[in-house]
Amino acid sequence: MLRKTLVSVVVIGIAAAVTAANLETVSRVFRLEHASVSDASAAIQPMLSDAGSMTLQPKLSRIVVQDQPEIIDRVSELIAKIDHIPGAYSIQIDLLKGGKATPYGTVDEVAVEERLRKMFKVEAFHRIGRSTIEGVLGSPTRAKLGTTFQVSLLAQLPEYPESTPWGAPDPGNRLQLRQLVLERTAVAADGTLTTAELLRTNVLLSPKQTVYIGAGNSEDPEDVLVLIVHAEEFGSR
Repeated sequence: MLRKTLVSVVVIGIAAAVTAANLETVSRVFRLEHASVSDASAAIQPMLSDAGSMTLQPKLSRIVVQDQPEIIDRVSELIAKIDHIPGAYSIQIDLLKGGKATPYGTVDEVAVEERLRKMFKVEAFHRIGRSTIEGVLGSPTRAKLGTTFQVSLLAQLPEYPESTPWGAPDPGNRLQLRQLVLERTAVAADGTLTTAELLRTNVLLSPKQTVYIGAGNSEDPEDVLVLIVHAEEFGSR
């Protein structure tokens, strides 16, 4: 009986040693240059094994990861992908208002394609305002268009699947303007600034592409508003 017990202890000891060897872990310190510790740790967490752990050091922009060597290597590859300078973009936005054509034109009258006049049934367009927005992808921005309008948006590069449902590769390389909002501003009698939303939409732009967006609810040709958005450039720096 004693002999059987000793044999059992030896077998259990060997199994424990094998398990410990398989779960051998190492530690590595990752210093972030551009990505935030919170964003990086959220991306790393699902990759860790049951034996893995992280220590966050936000003030030092560091993350200490302890896990199996192959997982540490995967974490290193992930950080190399996400820890980069955010992409920059530049877009030009014009706000036009419909109106009647004049024999000699006016200073603010804009030459547009004939199809644009037919599309909105307007004789002529007058520029209310123009703004060139240069920002960083993922950061909300706002700009004035003339004295009584403003536009806000969030620009980012959309993620695409490797192929579309019909099997063709997705073109990619486009800029997504999320929550593109046009507002009319006014000063109330008590001096407070009020806003009225005229347009809220999402837009996809290819490099150097221009899109025309009707804004406002009026059917009066002389009260038509058209937002012209032109993509200058975008991508990673």
